[in-house]
Formats: sequence, C-alpha cells, structure tokens
Amino acid sequence: MASINLNHLHYFYEVARHGSFTRAARELLVSQSALSVQIRALENALGSRLFDRRSGGVVLTDSGQRAFAVAERVFADVDQLIADFRQSDRQLAGAVSVGTVNSIGIYILPEILTAYRAKYPDVRIHIDFRESERVMDQLIQGKTDLAVVPWERSYPDLNALPLTRQKLFIVAPAEHPLAGADTIKPRDLEAHAFVGYHEGMHTRAMIDALFKRMAITVQYVVESTNAATIKHMVMAGMGLGFLPEAAVASEIRRGQLVRLDVPPLMMTQDVTLYLRKNRTLPRAAVGFVEFLKEYFAPKRRGREVAE
Repeated sequence: MASINLNHLHYFYEVARHGSFTRAARELLVSQSALSVQIRALENALGSRLFDRRSGGVVLTDSGQRAFAVAERVFADVDQLIADFRQSDRQLAGAVSVGTVNSIGIYILPEILTAYRAKYPDVRIHIDFRESERVMDQLIQGKTDLAVVPWERSYPDLNALPLTRQKLFIVAPAEHPLAGADTIKPRDLEAHAFVGYHEGMHTRAMIDALFKRMAITVQYVVESTNAATIKHMVMAGMGLGFLPEAAVASEIRRGQLVRLDVPPLMMTQDVTLYLRKNRTLPRAAVGFVEFLKEYFAPKRRGREVAE
C-alpha cells in the first residue's frame, strides 16, 4: 500500500486553497521552488497530476479535486482533534489518587482540594492516608498516582517537587503551668509529660533527634500516628505536643492552645510531591500536579528568598 507524506498533502491543500503557489509559499514561509518539489512528490506518490497552471495561478485537475476533498476532511479532523484536546484540558475529568499522611491530608489538602474541585468539578479525588513510609511504598508499587509527604529524600525511581516548608513547635493547653512562663529552657520540659507520634515514625525520629541534641529526655504518656489525635489529647490536658503549625493554628487563635517558645527547639519539615519516573499520569493527575505547582509557587519563592 502506497503511503502519503502528510506534509506533502498539507502543502497541496494550501496551494489549492489559495489557488496560487506564490500566495501559498508566502503563507507557509517556504520558497516557491521548495513548494513545487513537495507537490511533485505528492503527484508521484499518487501517480497523477494535481494542478494545471493558468495565468495568475493554478486550477485543480479532476484528480486534484478528488485529492482536495480528502485533504479538506483530513485537516478538518485534525483541527477538531486539536480543539477537542484543548477543550478537555480546560475541562478535566477522571480520577486522581493521592497518598499522604494525616497531618497534610487533614490540615493542608482540604483547602487545596476545594479550590481544585471548583476549577475541575468533574475530577474525582481519592486520598489514601498512611504513615510516610507506607505512602511511598504505595506510590512506588503504582497503587497511587502521586504522594505528598513531610520530607525531601532522593528515590531512584521517583521525581520530587518541593512544595512548601512547614514549622513545628511545642504547644500546651491554655491552663498548663508553662503556658504563662516568660522564658522556657529546654530542660524545663523534662518535668512535663508529652503526647507524641509513635516511635519509628519519621516525625517522631526528627523530634527525638532534636531533644537528643539538646541533651534532654522527655516522657511520652500517649503515642499516636495521627496529628489530630495528638492535638486533642494535648487539649484534654494529657501533656505537651510537638506539632505542625497547620495542625494547631486554629486552636492557637481561639486560645485553646498556647505555643511554647523554646528558642533552641525549632524544627521545620519540607512538604514534597513525589511522582514515578517514566510513567504517563492520568490527565486528571497531571492537572492536579500543575495546580499544586501554581498553588505553592508563592510559598516556594518565599522559601528561596529566606534561604
């Protein structure tokens, strides 16, 4: 079966549409001689002359009219295809699955997802809550489209996009003995119970390493994998908590919790988006990634300035 070069067909279409090699060459930004070569190549492929030259331009032969009717349909379909894709880009549909941890899924993502759904109401979103290590396992195994976790590490099979940086600090209920203290030294914390993350969790390891550098030992009376659970235990008076700012900001504003300023005990976490390399994402997931980039762009710029 003979094949036709679509570039040749496109050049023929433009010459036929303009009725002139000169005008078509000007439109296509090619020389008339180059255009003539393309047309001859198409005529050779079809085995028939397509144009008769006349004064002031060209006219289609019978074969040329048949070829032009086909070319019109082909390029109309191409234009429609492009229009359809552009329209679907504006109206994303489908599903996206996001793996994340509770502190991000509960306190950071809701506002983002609300804005995303307002822009793309036909997209379905599935959130998979797990501990950070399990979130990454699910992504690597292809069980989720992307992951958002509170760290920045290198993985051979994953691409990483830093989104923002969140602060963590120590909080106490308003009636706690340390809540009204003018100054608090790290060693003052040893006399008070703590509610914390389970031992072995990434955030717990970071906090314990910080305590170790300060040469202090704290007692955990309640442990949980869930930042919301830890927060409510602190509010109930079970002990102090070391929590992300996003998790406690509302309670601090309402006076239900108090931030304890212990200058050496400052900690931040990098919130990072991970994607698998060499894998084509569903269009809804691609749209969500682009949305996250735009949403966090001002925060990333602020972080770069601060650094």
